[in-house]
Amino acid sequence: MKKNFFHLLIMLICSYISFAYANISDYRVMTWNLQGSSASTESKWNINVRQLLSGTAGVDILMVQEAGAIPTSAVRTGRHIQPFGVGIPIDEYTWNLGTTRRQDIRYIYYSPIDVGARRVNLAIVTRRRADNVYVLRPTTVASRPIIGIGLGNDVFLTTHALASGGPDAAAIVRVTYNFFRTPQMRHLSWLLGGDFNRAPDRLESDLMTEHLERLVTIICTYRTHANWR
Repeated sequence: MKKNFFHLLIMLICSYISFAYANISDYRVMTWNLQGSSASTESKWNINVRQLLSGTAGVDILMVQEAGAIPTSAVRTGRHIQPFGVGIPIDEYTWNLGTTRRQDIRYIYYSPIDVGARRVNLAIVTRRRADNVYVLRPTTVASRPIIGIGLGNDVFLTTHALASGGPDAAAIVRVTYNFFRTPQMRHLSWLLGGDFNRAPDRLESDLMTEHLERLVTIICTYRTHANWR
């Protein structure tokens, strides 16, 4: 039975292809700006995030912006991804939401891009171990990267646009679209979820300028802040 396609907070942008082996909408996906969980013992991870992921009703993939520090109970697997020429590292962790005898494992793909305050880091949590991990170069010197995981032919990415109206939001979409437009990536379906820091109608207008409005689909859910910042 097909799972419900579930989304919460901010915006999802996706591009489907008709000949993909699996339907990307079979996954329950959520994106959430955690607003800087600064400590590994923070209740946002150990209570809120855990609840969103636990059990058969939990989401399959959670994309986290301002992820702060991940829980101390997460265990590094040794899988380290840092594509040549990009310089953005991602580490894989396992996180047991169950008990020692009845384990309920999730995989965390964590990019500690905020080496100072350790606040505005990016993370993706998933039920399945990723077949591939992606890092797309930031669109500007000040911008944050786009990180993603591949499950078969489906790719799930997240990012966090700059504050004060997301001036790099449209560029993020363009870079993602162009990346998956290349011959070696064209067979993949992709979904980009994150905090774009601008109203969806404004982003749609920007995409019209970029001539992308008919090539991607925007799904708006809820605001992080009342002023879209």
